[in-house]
Amino acid sequence: MATQRRDLLKKLLLSTPDHGVVCATYLTKQGFTYDNIKNYIRSGYLDQLGRGAYCKHGNKPDVAAAVAALNQQLSLPVHVGGKTALAEHGFLHFVPFRELPTMLFAQTKVALPAWFLRFYTNTFVLTRTNFLPDGDGVEQKVFGESSVLMSVPERAILELLYAVPEKQMLNEAYQILEMMTVVRPKLMQSLLQKCSSVKVKRLFFLLAERAGHSWFGDLDQSKIDFGSGCRVIDEGGTFNGKWQLVVKEWSTI
Repeated sequence: MATQRRDLLKKLLLSTPDHGVVCATYLTKQGFTYDNIKNYIRSGYLDQLGRGAYCKHGNKPDVAAAVAALNQQLSLPVHVGGKTALAEHGFLHFVPFRELPTMLFAQTKVALPAWFLRFYTNTFVLTRTNFLPDGDGVEQKVFGESSVLMSVPERAILELLYAVPEKQMLNEAYQILEMMTVVRPKLMQSLLQKCSSVKVKRLFFLLAERAGHSWFGDLDQSKIDFGSGCRVIDEGGTFNGKWQLVVKEWSTI
């Protein structure tokens, strides 16, 4: 019996990553019972982050570790995107992004566990939206010490524009897009055609046309639905007839 307990404890320690998060559902699939988990908490091997989530005693897993657990243990399609993803891809050298909340994205019907929302409050900003299909332009990438789902640059710039003007300044988005001298036109084209946000598509072409990158000419505008009617981004801005937008002069704001 003592040997069995030692073997189970060894399995627990191997199953729980250093500085990582381990979920109850994952542990039960590994053969642990809820009584086992309670005993490990009482014995000082595990700390509880909230109902259904734990870490090794004394550790303080960051939000990246928690997102990795959501992805890998709970199969939840939440991903790091927008400004955070662009920073990880090297497009935000002038912003102290590691001091900012992590930008997370999920489809509107994805429900995140209460322990994540409570324990990591103020460390992330979650955007629930279906303006792009789930999984398109998302890949595994190391973030901090964890491997998480993250937007590639082509998706991330569209996610950034989705936040304009409420949570994102247009001039900063333009500065970032100016740095994106290498873009995969086929992927960008596919994302734009699947994008359901008229605002995002118009803003992207407005800024990309001004930036003048060589890849811009490879995009086929005729295959993209730009909708109808004017979109007002900035009250008191100037009307741009080509893209049917009212915006301030973003390059000098």
